[in-house]
Amino acid sequence: RPAFCNIAVERARDLLLMSHIQDSIHQADIATQILYNRAMVQIGICAFRDGLIKESHAALVEIQGSGRVKELLAQGVQTQRHGGPNPELDAIERQRQLPFHMHINLELLECIFLTSSMLLEIPAQAQTGPNNKKFISRPFRRFLDYNERQAFIGPPENTRDHIMSAAKALASGEWEKAR
Repeated sequence: RPAFCNIAVERARDLLLMSHIQDSIHQADIATQILYNRAMVQIGICAFRDGLIKESHAALVEIQGSGRVKELLAQGVQTQRHGGPNPELDAIERQRQLPFHMHINLELLECIFLTSSMLLEIPAQAQTGPNNKKFISRPFRRFLDYNERQAFIGPPENTRDHIMSAAKALASGEWEKAR
C-alpha cells in the first residue's frame, strides 16, 4: 500500500477536525448531518483499509453505536416510532433517502467496526482483566457478552458470529484460529 494513502486519510481527518464541524453538527440541518455521517463512515473505512485501527474505530463508533445506522446514512427509515405512523414525516423521510447505487455496504461497515473493536478491546481486556468496567467499545462488549451467555454456540453463520468467534479465539491466545 502506498504511503500517500495513510497521508490522505490523516489529512482528511485533520481537515475535518480543524473545521470543528463536530461541535455544531447536531444543530445543522438534516441534509448536512447526513453528509457529515457519510463522510465520517468513509474516513473510517479508509482508515481501516490503511491499517489505522484506532482511527477507524474512532470514526465509526458514534454511528455504529447509535443503532440507527440506516437512518443516519439516509439508507432506510426506522420502522418503530413512539408516536405511531405519521404520513407527512414518512413522506419527508422517503424523499431524504439516497438512491441504492449511492448506499454504503452496511454489512461491510459493521464488519470493519467490529473487527477494529475486537483488535482494540481484546488486548485491553487481556491487560486489565475481564472484569474491567472500562470499555473501549460498548457495542462490541455487549455483543461479546451476549455471545458468551448463549447455551449452545454452533458454527458461525454471519459476519458478526465470525468476528465473535475470532474474538474468543484471540482472547484465549489462539491468534492463528482467530485469523
